Parts: sequence; structure tokens; C-alpha cells
Amino acid sequence: MRSTACLLLGTLLASSAYAQVAPFDMSQERAAYPPPPGASVPAAPSGTPAQPAPPAAAPTAPAPSTSPQTAPLEANKPAGPDGISVAATAFETTAPAEFRRFLIPFREMIMEGETHRRSWSVFLTAEEASAARKIHSAYQNSVVVAPELSKFRLIINDVAVFDIPIQSSDQVSDLVADLPQGLLRPGANTIVLESVMRHRTDCTIQSTYELWTEIDPGRTFLSFDPAVSVAKRRVDDIQATGVDQNGETHFSIVAPGLDSAVATAPIVRLAEGLALSANMPNMDMSVNRTAQQPARAGSMTVVIGTAQELAGVLDKVPEAATTSAFVGFVDDAATGPSTLVVGGPSWTVIASAVESIVSPVDRPPTSMRAVIATKNWRLPDAPLYREGASATFADLGVPTQEFTGRRFRTEFAFGIPSDFYANDYGEATILLDAAFSPEVLPGSHIDIYVNGNIASTLPISQSGGGILRQLPIGVTMRHLKPGANMVRIEAILMTAADAICTPGTTASTDPRFVLFETSRLEVPNFARIARSPDLSALAGTGFPYNRATDSTPIILERNEPGALSAAAAMLARMSVAAGRALRVDTSLSPAMATGRDAIFVSSIANTPAEILRHFGISANSQSEWSQASRPAAETTPASDTTATFDRWRQQLSGSGWRGRVSSLEDWLSRNFDFTIGSLIKTADPTDFMPKQSASIMVAQQESIGEGGTWTLVTAPSGQQLDTGMEALSKFENWNKIGGHITTLDGKSDTLTVVPVSSFRFVPTQPASVSNYRLIAANWLSSNVLAFAGWLVALCTILGLVTAGLLSVFGRRG
Repeated sequence: MRSTACLLLGTLLASSAYAQVAPFDMSQERAAYPPPPGASVPAAPSGTPAQPAPPAAAPTAPAPSTSPQTAPLEANKPAGPDGISVAATAFETTAPAEFRRFLIPFREMIMEGETHRRSWSVFLTAEEASAARKIHSAYQNSVVVAPELSKFRLIINDVAVFDIPIQSSDQVSDLVADLPQGLLRPGANTIVLESVMRHRTDCTIQSTYELWTEIDPGRTFLSFDPAVSVAKRRVDDIQATGVDQNGETHFSIVAPGLDSAVATAPIVRLAEGLALSANMPNMDMSVNRTAQQPARAGSMTVVIGTAQELAGVLDKVPEAATTSAFVGFVDDAATGPSTLVVGGPSWTVIASAVESIVSPVDRPPTSMRAVIATKNWRLPDAPLYREGASATFADLGVPTQEFTGRRFRTEFAFGIPSDFYANDYGEATILLDAAFSPEVLPGSHIDIYVNGNIASTLPISQSGGGILRQLPIGVTMRHLKPGANMVRIEAILMTAADAICTPGTTASTDPRFVLFETSRLEVPNFARIARSPDLSALAGTGFPYNRATDSTPIILERNEPGALSAAAAMLARMSVAAGRALRVDTSLSPAMATGRDAIFVSSIANTPAEILRHFGISANSQSEWSQASRPAAETTPASDTTATFDRWRQQLSGSGWRGRVSSLEDWLSRNFDFTIGSLIKTADPTDFMPKQSASIMVAQQESIGEGGTWTLVTAPSGQQLDTGMEALSKFENWNKIGGHITTLDGKSDTLTVVPVSSFRFVPTQPASVSNYRLIAANWLSSNVLAFAGWLVALCTILGLVTAGLLSVFGRRG
């Protein structure tokens, strides 16, 4: 009996050991067959095997030949509170498009590295919050991700609706979960994506860059009860416009009377109000005489005009619009449900109707905002620092985090004003509260990145572990720009166990590093004076138009809908950056804009030659760049001279005396941040010629006549003005605008920035000795030759004075 018991015990131990040493058994990662069309896989109780779901009584999925294959989740475990189940399902079996509310505000969402977290806010109407029944998502991960060690979570309002192993490397898996009653609320709802990933076999730092899980924005959405109407009813519901399957928000403004001169300003003002209400990262505005396409997810049709003009667009004109200002949503047979109508008996009345949309989201120019609103794509909002400030990581949205892997990272954001002038001398400080375990080896390091650029590195040189208390790390402010700035902290942790990488090393759960929320960011006082031209300030805060107390002249190409669409999109993006609506005047001529801040929007052929010369743009561009609007067969692709030069320079580095000089210049730049350009300042180009592949160009220059700044938006044609501005206003592109001139390549979707070589200062603050001292410190830091000359002059004067004093006192050398 004793031998039999021992035999049974040995068998059980052997089975347990086998289960622990076989982590790469792919039979558990994916089921052999997907569920039948129309079927769902219910959640199984913990500790019990999942049971196959019965076939649906009335399948509605398309034929198998057109349905993508998706695999069920392992064991289909519950993800979240009771009543929430997770199942895999074919994408076509989900709700129809009109009952979807997409959640991800970007074209792609990739969770990278060993840990990643993204959070943002989604605004829902009262009807949407009550009618939402299910949440859907879909993901695929790298083949090297170990499913038994990796997790994906989707959290809504602090409740995890998905909490599953990451185990879909061979195909995209669709997830569905029921939403508990009351989870969603009218207004802002917090969405959080979290991932923890570990490599199957590799323990190196490099292997962490191979870890990724891609969340499909087109399959991540809320579905609603089709029997409940979720149509928009209130003006506040503009905030719930949302995004489409590509993470984009579309506003289609239909203005039958757009050719009327009095209609331009209200239309642009309306675009600003819509943009401020929605405040999404990827918005585009189109202005047309007629409706172009029916409304869809992430889009809104807005019809504006007099009652007589509305009659040519709407199936039924609201009666109130014939006698007074009208703003409201209607379900129209011609334009579709949830059409926003802005009307009145005249354009003067319509302008007052537009103000009812703008005023709730606007602020006076003299009212200072405390944060830059980023919550619709990143939580929390970025605090705006106008002077020296100190904030804990907890204030910046970074909680205490323990980490067990090899490459830890976290990030936060903060904003700076448009007149920030400390990029060449300023240094912020991170007072780090952290600890690392005894197994972390010397040679590990903590890196600080600002807007994707390395700003500081802290080497870990001691062994045996350590606790860092308010350890100061200097962070150069060179890479800061007006508007929101992203700071990322990475800890590269090397251990002896990772160097050996025995089986099971990647599964270790012993913390190696901890970052405490008591760490602080300290920003010193910095110089406050604006510069013109500076397109980065325009993109970041809308400067200089954000500070205008009067209307800004905007000179448009008349009778060109593409120019009006581009102007509406441009002003909408600038108003979001400025945090307020910008008043414009469309009745002025270029001559009347002399000495004032102004904006010009027109195709290159219809831009006056003297305006182009003033912006430093070659007059030949009117004929040569216009060829870009012709079919591709008629144009010859231009060679990329800069890329070719850089390739040959790298290839011949060190060859001959020129190569040695080039190597010396690279060494000085790499080690001392010293370049020839810091000694000799060149003038801005006077004959800039955009490439044939460029689809749109934005340039900025001082106005003709002192006291103003002019901005030019131009493209080869009116149609390309519209499409080019739509691409330029995307989140990734807009944040890269800078310099004196910026062009967008329509083929490669890349930006070319011509840096500012000469500028004028624009005072923004009351005169003070402390501010002038900081301005001088930054100017001298960026003008090394002048600094050296002044230093030599002062030394010479000191020597002469000393010699004179010595002669007076009778002491001669």
C-alpha cells in the first residue's frame, strides 16, 4: 500500500513538473478551430474547462469564404467583475456600423516593451451611456511574447473589462465583453490600456524591443442596443463626435452660400467652435456647397446658411430658422441623422447662432489657462508652466511602480508657453526617488528623453542595490518647444541572471526596480520673450494669433472651396493649440494687413509674387511647383540631394583632410554640442523652392511693415490645399511643424523643416532686470562668436584699466 501511494505521488509530481517546464506548448495558446459563425464562447468558471457554446439559432454572419478566422481565448476566463465575459468572435458578427462607437483616437495603437500603459477620456452622451451593451476589441502580438507570462488589460472607469493572457501571434483575435449596468456614464469616461509582456527565451535588453501587441482601432468599439436611439440631441453632444475606425474625426460643413463674402467669417468661426468642443487629436474640416457623403462613425455633418439656402440642402428646414437664430440637431432624410443645423434669416443672425456654439468652449485672451487639454488622447491634462515650478510625479500622473523586467519606462507631459526662450542654456531637474535591487549590475543606467530626444543619462555605478532619495538629474531644456512636451524615463537594468539566461529567468517576479511617485520635476525660471518667425510656436500654442485681442486678417483665395476648407482646418487646429477661438476678419486686402498679424491661404499660382518674395519663396515655384497638381506621368521625381549627400559623407568619413575636418566637426557636436552653425549665423533662404512631391507648404515671416507676423499656407492647387491641410493637421505631423518654412511630402508623409536663421524678438512680458538677464544668457549661449568677442573686449578693457591704475600708483612692470 505504501509503495502504491508513493507511486501515485511520484506520478502527480512528475505531471506537475512537466506542466512547469513546458511553457512553449502552443496547443494551449490557440484552439484548433474557431467558433462557428454567429456563435459565442461563454466564460467558464475558474478551475473548470470551458464548454463549447451552442450554435446560434439564427446566424447572421456572411459566408465562411468572406469571414476572417479568429481563435477563441484560452479557457475564456472571466475578465473583470461578475457578469462580464470574454469571447472570441468573427468581426462580421458584431453590431452594424451605425451602432459602433470607436474608442482609440489614433490610426494605430501598439503596446511596446515589457510594460506599457495608455489612458485617455471618451465623452458619451446620456443616450450612448445607457444604450451601450458590449465592448469589442481585437489584438495581435509578436510571436516572441510568452503567453503564460504576459497580460493585456482594458479598463473602463477603474473596472477591468478585459484581463487576458496575450496569446494571439498567428492572427488577430477579436474580444467581446458585456458591460455591466451603470459602468458607463454621461460625459467623460476613462479608458486605460495596459500590457505586461515577457520574452519566450531571450533575456537581453535588445529582446525587449521585439515585444509588441497591436490593438486594432477598427475593431475596438462600443456597440449599442439597436432598439435604443443614440442620436445626438443637444449642442453639448458635439463633444461626443468621437473617432472613426482610423482614429480620425471628420466635420463636414455644408454651406450652400459659401461664395458670399459675409459667410466666410462665420464658417471659419464655426469650425473653431466644433474643434474646441470635440478636441480630438486627428480632426479634419471640409467645407462644401452640398453634402458629400452620409454621416458615419466619428463624423458629423453641419449645415449652415440662411433659411432660403438651407432649403436647397435639407429635406425639411426647421421652422425656427426662418425667423431667428437656430442651432440644433435634426434627423433629416437628405443629410442623415444627427445633422447639426446652424441657421437664421440672415448671416448676421447666423453669426450670433455660431457664437452659441463657440462661447461655452472659448475663453478671453486675458484669461490664462492652467493646463493644456490633452485628456481626449492622453490623461492627465498637461500642466502649463509659465515660470519656475515644482511638481511630484503623482501630480503628473505617474504612480509608484515596481518593475521585474529589464527595460522599465514611463512618461508624463507638461506644457510651456509660446514665449519660452531657454533652449540654449536652461536645465530642468528631476529629483529622483527610486531603488534598485542588489542583482542590478553596474553599467545599468536611467535615461531621460524629452520629445523623443535623449536629454540626460544617470549611470548606475554601484553594486549591491541602492535607494535614491531626491537624486538630482539635470535635464537639458534644448528639446522643449511651446505647447505640450513629453518626458519619458527609461531604466536599463542588467543582471548576472540575464547574462546566463537559464530557463525560467524571464518568468522571475522579483522586483528589480521601483520608481516612487514622490519623485519631482523642477522647472527653473526661464526667459520669456517670443520670436518671429517661429512655426513651432504656431503649432504648439497658436502664437502670435492666440494673444490677439482684435480680429486677425485672413486673406483667402476667393471662389475656391479648397482654400476655405484649408483655412477652416488651419484655424481649427490653431484654436485647439491656443485653447481658445481666434477671431478673424476676412474682409481685408493684403495691403490693409501691413504691420499686422495676418494669415494668407491660397494656391501658389494665385499668391501674389511680392508676397512670395517676402516669405523667401522663389517666384519660379508659381510655375514649377504647380506641376505637382498634374498627373504623376507629367512630372519627374526630384532626387533627394540631402539624403545622397549624407550617404556619401558617411561613406567617405575620415578620407582626406575634408573627411578629417568633417569627423572633427561630428566629434565636437557629439561631445560638446558645438557646431560651425553656432559660430556663423546664415540668413534665411530667399529663393526656397519646394519639392515637386510636396503637397502643402506653411511659411512664416515678419509682416511688411513693422509690428506683425504673417503666415502663408499654400499648395500647388486649391484641391491640394484641402487634402494637404487634412494631412498636415494630423497629430503626428502637426507637432513636427517648425522653423521658417515647413513642407509636407504627400507621397511619403514626411515633413521638411527649414530652420529659422534670423528672427526678431517680440516682447510679451513687462520689462524686468531678471527677465532681461535670462534673455541675455540664452542669446549669448546660442551666439558663441559674439560671446567670445565680448569676452575678449571685456578682458582687453580690464587689462587697460589695470595698466592705467598701476601707472597712477607708480608701479611699473
